[in-house]
Amino acid sequence: MIKLYGNHKIYNLLTNASTNNSIASTYLFYGPKGVGKEAVALKFASFVNQIDESMWLNSPNITYIHKTPASKSTKKAENFYDNYTDDVVDNIKDELSKKQANPYYKMEIANASQIRIDTIRILRKKLSTSSHGGHRFVIVSDADTMNPAAANSFLKTLEEPNPNTTIILIVENINSLLPTILSRAQKLKFAPLTNDELNEYLIDNYPELTEEKRSIISSFAQGSISNAIDFIDQDINQLVEATINLLRASLQKTGYRSLLSERVGELTKLRDKNLIITALKLLQRWLQDALHLSNGEDKLIVNISTIDSIRKFANYYDKANYFNAFESIEQAIVKVNRNVNPDLLLIDLFLKLRYEFLSSKL
Repeated sequence: MIKLYGNHKIYNLLTNASTNNSIASTYLFYGPKGVGKEAVALKFASFVNQIDESMWLNSPNITYIHKTPASKSTKKAENFYDNYTDDVVDNIKDELSKKQANPYYKMEIANASQIRIDTIRILRKKLSTSSHGGHRFVIVSDADTMNPAAANSFLKTLEEPNPNTTIILIVENINSLLPTILSRAQKLKFAPLTNDELNEYLIDNYPELTEEKRSIISSFAQGSISNAIDFIDQDINQLVEATINLLRASLQKTGYRSLLSERVGELTKLRDKNLIITALKLLQRWLQDALHLSNGEDKLIVNISTIDSIRKFANYYDKANYFNAFESIEQAIVKVNRNVNPDLLLIDLFLKLRYEFLSSKL
C-alpha cells in the first residue's frame, strides 16, 4: 500500500475527479522534491485501475517514464530496453524495483541525465495500440529533463490525446517546461511536508532512529522526504559537536584565530558543499535552542542530548542578539551555494559571531 504523508487534498481532488468521470487528459504535478508527487501519481493510477498499489510496475495500464543513459547504438529502439547492455538493463530494472517498493525512493541509474527521444517514440507507439481495458496512465518523472527532440515529440502526444489515457508530468519548477506543454496541463501545486508528516515517515521507515535524531532531521529537511533521507546517513551528533567546537574556538579570549583556522580546515577538507551547509544549519538550530531556553521555551528544544551545554551558553550570553547571528548564518549559506571559498567565508562568519556574542558581555 502506498501511504501518503502530505498533500492529501490533492489526492482527494483526483479521486473525486475519477468518481465524477472527469479525469483530465494531462496533469502537471509541481513543487519541491521529495514531497510525494510521484507517490500521489502512482497511488491515483492504481486507484483508478483498481490494482494492488504495491504492484503498479506490473500493470499494462501504468507506464513510468524516467531519465535514461545515452545509448551508443544507432539503431532505432523498438522497446524501452533495446540498445542497452545487460548491465544497464539490470541497473534500470533494479532501480525500478526499488521504486515500486518505495514510491519515495529517488532512482539512481548510472549516467542517466535525460528523457530521450527514443523513449518518447516508444511511448507514442505504445499509446497508439489498443488498451487492455481500464484507464491508461503515463507518469513522467523529471519531465523537464526531456531533451529538445523528446519534448517536441512529446508535445505531439499532448496535441493528439488518446482516449482513456492520462499523462502526469512531474517537475519541481513549473517554469522549466515549454509553454506549449504547460498550456495543455491541469496544474497541481504540491506543498512541503510539515515536520509532523516528516516525523511520521521516519517513524514508519526508520524505526531505529532516536526521537532526537528524527526531530533534528525533520527540522532541517525543509519539508522534503528525500532531504530527510540524505540526513539519515550523516553522523549528526558528530557534526553538531564539530560545528559547536568552531563556535567555541571563535569565542576564546586568546589564540582564537589560529584555533579557528585549524578547525575550519577540518570541516572543509573534504570540499563537500552539502556537508558545510548542513553544518551551518545545525549551528543555526543549536543557537535557536539557546534562544528558546533564554525565553523559557524548553519544550521547543531539538538538541536534547546537549541541553546542558546549550543552557550554559544561553545563560552566559543572555543579552546577545540571536537574530543577527541567524542572519549571518543565512548569508553564509547563500555564499556556500554561490561557491565562495568555504574557508574564507567560514572564518568570516565565526568572526562575526564572535563579535555578536562577546559584545553582548560589554
